[in-house]
Amino acid sequence: MKRKGIIFFIICISFFSLGMGPRIDEAKKSEPLFWPPPPYEAKIEFLYTVSKPDDMQIKKGFFQKIKEFLIGEENDALIRPFGIAVDDGGKIYVTDRANSSVSIFDPKENNYSVIEGLGSRKFESPLGIAVDADGNVYVSDSVLMRVYVFDPKGKFLKEIGAGNILQRPAGIAINKQARLLYVIDVLESKIHLYGLDGTHKKTIGGFGDGDGQFNRPTSLSISKNGNLYVVDAMNSRIQVLDKDGKFISKFGKRGDMSGSFANPRGIALDSDGNIYVTDTLFEVVQIFDGNGRLLLVFGQRGLQAGEFAIPAGIAISNDDIIYVADSYNQRIQVFKYLKAGLKKTK
Repeated sequence: MKRKGIIFFIICISFFSLGMGPRIDEAKKSEPLFWPPPPYEAKIEFLYTVSKPDDMQIKKGFFQKIKEFLIGEENDALIRPFGIAVDDGGKIYVTDRANSSVSIFDPKENNYSVIEGLGSRKFESPLGIAVDADGNVYVSDSVLMRVYVFDPKGKFLKEIGAGNILQRPAGIAINKQARLLYVIDVLESKIHLYGLDGTHKKTIGGFGDGDGQFNRPTSLSISKNGNLYVVDAMNSRIQVLDKDGKFISKFGKRGDMSGSFANPRGIALDSDGNIYVTDTLFEVVQIFDGNGRLLLVFGQRGLQAGEFAIPAGIAISNDDIIYVADSYNQRIQVFKYLKAGLKKTK
């Protein structure tokens, strides 16, 4: 035992030494980029892109280093980022369908870690991700038909969705105050409502094009007052429900002009209640006010800063930093909502 303890101590010292090297260069940035462009008043500002921990000057966590020492260094670059969440402390959580993993970037603590599954059982298709008020991480896997819950350090806690209730879980969201978990089932065109203890409370919606019905919904976001904003993808619209699933309103239609949808995917709300929707075919982010009125469109198809290739998930922090999973460009793009602008748009 003493010999094993000495070996482990030597390994620990080695990893601490690795973390004391020169600082990584500044995160990727480009020339100032705003929407709308000058001479109009700027409302959205591009900040930087992230494809790996180095881009945020983040070091790998201690146990991540130990793992790579024992089994070899892994490629920690994003390949197909899909779902994205950001917690109150600024941690960024990204599901990666190609890596079958969750990457966690913590710029405040200068730390990077990965969740690959629970023990020997790995993720197969992680899609949705959310974080509760205690920092626990919830990950939906569309193939394993479960939502898996991990503590803030990545330790597996429990699974939600036993009994074949979930057929293809995708987007998820948490009402932190009410301690409720909403899980979209794409295949069943339903939303399942759970308590955070895993208790199934009710099913919302079902297949159709009527109010409160869905056709392949993909994601949802929760407003400050607890209302649900649901991307009803194949109905080409956004539906607004109360926290119990009662229909409130809707907006959007299929089309090829700004303000309409081709294939809406992700949704998020900023601090003023403006609604951001990614569209994988238009390859833009469209911003609407609370009444569904188009305010602004930013982005276009391409490889450069502010351009997208199949944008998927989107998340907005409490301080209005916007994170977009630019899936086929293998990166997260980061923007800033400039509060002086959108709410004044006529």
